[in-house]
Amino acid sequence: MNLATEDAILASQCAEGNEMARERLYKEYAARVYMLCVRYIGDGDLSKDLMQDCFIRVFENIRKFDSSKASLRTWISHITVNYIIDYLRRNRKLSFVSIDEHILDIPEPEKDDFIKVPQEAVLEMITKLPDTKRIIFNMYCLENYSHKEIARLLGIKEKTSSSILYKARVMLADMVDSYIKKNGL
Repeated sequence: MNLATEDAILASQCAEGNEMARERLYKEYAARVYMLCVRYIGDGDLSKDLMQDCFIRVFENIRKFDSSKASLRTWISHITVNYIIDYLRRNRKLSFVSIDEHILDIPEPEKDDFIKVPQEAVLEMITKLPDTKRIIFNMYCLENYSHKEIARLLGIKEKTSSSILYKARVMLADMVDSYIKKNGL
Protein backbone atom coordinates (compact mmCIF):
# COMPACT_ATOMS: atom_id res chain seq x y z
CA MET A 1 0.00 0.00 0.00
CA ASN A 2 1.44 3.42 -0.93
CA LEU A 3 1.54 6.50 1.29
CA ALA A 4 -1.33 8.27 -0.49
CA THR A 5 -3.58 5.26 0.06
CA GLU A 6 -2.54 4.97 3.72
CA ASP A 7 -3.18 8.69 4.22
CA ALA A 8 -6.60 8.44 2.56
CA ILE A 9 -7.60 5.46 4.72
CA LEU A 10 -6.44 7.11 7.94
CA ALA A 11 -8.20 10.39 7.07
CA SER A 12 -11.39 8.53 6.17
CA GLN A 13 -11.35 6.62 9.44
CA CYS A 14 -10.79 9.86 11.36
CA ALA A 15 -13.66 11.53 9.47
CA GLU A 16 -15.93 8.65 10.48
CA GLY A 17 -15.09 9.34 14.14
CA ASN A 18 -12.86 6.30 14.68
CA GLU A 19 -11.10 7.15 17.95
CA MET A 20 -8.24 4.70 17.37
CA ALA A 21 -7.53 6.31 13.99
CA ARG A 22 -7.64 9.77 15.56
CA GLU A 23 -5.26 8.67 18.27
CA ARG A 24 -2.92 7.18 15.64
CA LEU A 25 -2.99 10.39 13.60
CA TYR A 26 -2.33 12.45 16.72
CA LYS A 27 0.59 10.29 17.82
CA GLU A 28 2.06 10.28 14.32
CA TYR A 29 1.88 14.05 13.80
CA ALA A 30 1.92 15.63 17.29
CA ALA A 31 5.68 16.19 17.35
CA ARG A 32 5.61 17.79 13.89
CA VAL A 33 2.72 20.11 14.78
CA TYR A 34 4.32 21.04 18.10
CA MET A 35 7.65 21.87 16.42
CA LEU A 36 5.87 24.04 13.85
CA CYS A 37 4.12 25.88 16.67
CA VAL A 38 7.38 26.42 18.54
CA ARG A 39 9.16 27.61 15.39
CA TYR A 40 6.44 30.15 14.65
CA ILE A 41 5.47 31.16 18.19
CA GLY A 42 8.73 30.77 20.09
CA ASP A 43 6.98 29.93 23.38
CA GLY A 44 6.82 26.27 24.45
CA ASP A 45 3.79 26.53 26.76
CA LEU A 46 1.73 28.55 24.30
CA SER A 47 2.82 26.17 21.54
CA LYS A 48 1.34 23.22 23.47
CA ASP A 49 -2.01 24.99 23.64
CA LEU A 50 -1.89 25.96 19.98
CA MET A 51 -0.93 22.41 19.01
CA GLN A 52 -4.15 21.17 20.62
CA ASP A 53 -6.13 23.86 18.78
CA CYS A 54 -4.47 22.84 15.51
CA PHE A 55 -5.54 19.23 15.99
CA ILE A 56 -9.09 20.35 16.69
CA ARG A 57 -9.00 22.17 13.36
CA VAL A 58 -7.45 19.11 11.65
CA PHE A 59 -10.22 16.84 12.93
CA GLU A 60 -12.91 19.40 12.05
CA ASN A 61 -11.61 19.56 8.47
CA ILE A 62 -10.35 16.01 7.91
CA ARG A 63 -13.20 15.34 5.45
CA LYS A 64 -11.63 17.93 3.12
CA PHE A 65 -8.31 16.07 2.91
CA ASP A 66 -7.52 14.89 -0.62
CA SER A 67 -4.62 12.45 -0.87
CA SER A 68 -4.30 13.14 -4.60
CA LYS A 69 -3.33 16.77 -3.87
CA ALA A 70 -0.97 16.43 -0.89
CA SER A 71 0.29 14.04 1.73
CA LEU A 72 -1.43 14.04 5.10
CA ARG A 73 1.76 15.48 6.61
CA THR A 74 1.75 18.40 4.17
CA TRP A 75 -1.98 18.99 4.64
CA ILE A 76 -1.66 19.02 8.45
CA SER A 77 1.38 21.32 8.20
CA HIS A 78 -0.59 23.79 6.08
CA ILE A 79 -3.50 23.75 8.51
CA THR A 80 -1.07 24.33 11.36
CA VAL A 81 0.72 27.24 9.68
CA ASN A 82 -2.58 28.85 8.68
CA TYR A 83 -3.93 28.46 12.21
CA ILE A 84 -0.80 30.01 13.72
CA ILE A 85 -0.95 32.94 11.30
CA ASP A 86 -4.63 33.46 12.19
CA TYR A 87 -3.75 33.31 15.89
CA LEU A 88 -0.98 35.88 15.49
CA ARG A 89 -3.26 38.17 13.48
CA ARG A 90 -6.02 37.94 16.09
CA ASN A 91 -3.54 38.77 18.83
CA ARG A 92 -1.94 41.61 16.85
CA LYS A 93 1.50 40.01 16.81
CA LEU A 94 1.94 40.57 13.09
CA SER A 95 2.88 44.00 11.84
CA PHE A 96 4.21 44.89 8.43
CA VAL A 97 5.86 47.92 6.98
CA SER A 98 5.77 48.20 3.22
CA ILE A 99 9.16 48.09 1.53
CA ASP A 100 8.18 51.29 -0.25
CA GLU A 101 8.30 53.13 3.07
CA HIS A 102 11.89 52.26 3.96
CA ILE A 103 15.15 52.27 2.08
CA LEU A 104 17.18 49.16 2.75
CA ASP A 105 20.82 49.86 3.53
CA ILE A 106 21.86 46.60 5.14
CA PRO A 107 25.06 44.71 4.33
CA GLU A 108 24.74 41.18 2.92
CA PRO A 109 25.10 38.63 5.76
CA GLU A 110 27.89 36.06 5.71
CA LYS A 111 26.41 32.60 5.23
CA ASP A 112 29.49 30.40 5.68
CA ASP A 113 29.46 30.89 9.46
CA PHE A 114 26.11 29.09 9.84
CA ILE A 115 27.92 25.78 9.23
CA LYS A 116 29.98 26.27 12.42
CA VAL A 117 26.93 26.55 14.68
CA PRO A 118 25.00 23.46 15.88
CA GLN A 119 21.55 23.07 14.36
CA GLU A 120 19.86 23.26 17.78
CA ALA A 121 21.50 26.64 18.42
CA VAL A 122 20.36 27.97 15.04
CA LEU A 123 16.79 26.78 15.71
CA GLU A 124 16.90 28.53 19.09
CA MET A 125 18.08 31.71 17.35
CA ILE A 126 15.14 31.48 14.94
CA THR A 127 12.71 31.39 17.89
CA LYS A 128 14.27 34.66 19.12
CA LEU A 129 13.48 36.55 15.93
CA PRO A 130 10.65 39.11 16.21
CA ASP A 131 7.29 37.55 15.33
CA THR A 132 6.92 38.84 11.79
CA LYS A 133 10.51 38.02 10.81
CA ARG A 134 10.31 34.57 12.41
CA ILE A 135 7.07 33.75 10.60
CA ILE A 136 8.28 34.78 7.18
CA PHE A 137 11.66 33.12 7.71
CA ASN A 138 9.93 29.88 8.71
CA MET A 139 7.46 30.00 5.85
CA TYR A 140 10.08 30.73 3.19
CA CYS A 141 13.18 28.89 4.41
CA LEU A 142 11.73 25.96 6.33
CA GLU A 143 8.28 25.37 4.83
CA ASN A 144 9.19 26.31 1.22
CA TYR A 145 6.38 28.80 0.69
CA SER A 146 7.06 31.26 -2.13
CA HIS A 147 6.96 35.01 -1.53
CA LYS A 148 3.76 35.03 -3.60
CA GLU A 149 2.13 32.47 -1.28
CA ILE A 150 3.38 34.29 1.83
CA ALA A 151 2.06 37.59 0.51
CA ARG A 152 -1.35 36.03 -0.18
CA LEU A 153 -1.58 34.36 3.24
CA LEU A 154 -0.39 37.38 5.20
CA GLY A 155 -2.09 40.05 3.12
CA ILE A 156 1.14 41.85 2.21
CA LYS A 157 3.11 42.63 -0.94
CA GLU A 158 5.65 40.13 -2.25
CA LYS A 159 8.38 42.76 -1.90
CA THR A 160 7.45 43.24 1.74
CA SER A 161 7.82 39.52 2.32
CA SER A 162 11.19 39.55 0.59
CA SER A 163 12.35 42.56 2.59
CA ILE A 164 11.32 41.05 5.91
CA LEU A 165 13.03 37.77 5.02
CA TYR A 166 16.20 39.67 4.19
CA LYS A 167 16.08 41.49 7.54
CA ALA A 168 15.48 38.19 9.35
CA ARG A 169 18.53 36.69 7.67
CA VAL A 170 20.62 39.71 8.70
CA MET A 171 19.44 39.33 12.31
CA LEU A 172 20.24 35.61 12.25
CA ALA A 173 23.67 36.34 10.80
CA ASP A 174 24.32 38.76 13.68
CA MET A 175 23.20 36.13 16.21
CA VAL A 176 25.44 33.53 14.57
CA ASP A 177 28.38 35.93 14.60
CA SER A 178 27.83 36.60 18.33
CA TYR A 179 27.56 32.86 19.00
CA ILE A 180 30.81 32.17 17.15
CA LYS A 181 32.65 34.91 19.02
CA LYS A 182 31.21 33.83 22.38
CA ASN A 183 32.12 30.16 21.82
CA GLY A 184 35.50 30.77 20.15
CA LEU A 185 34.61 28.96 16.93
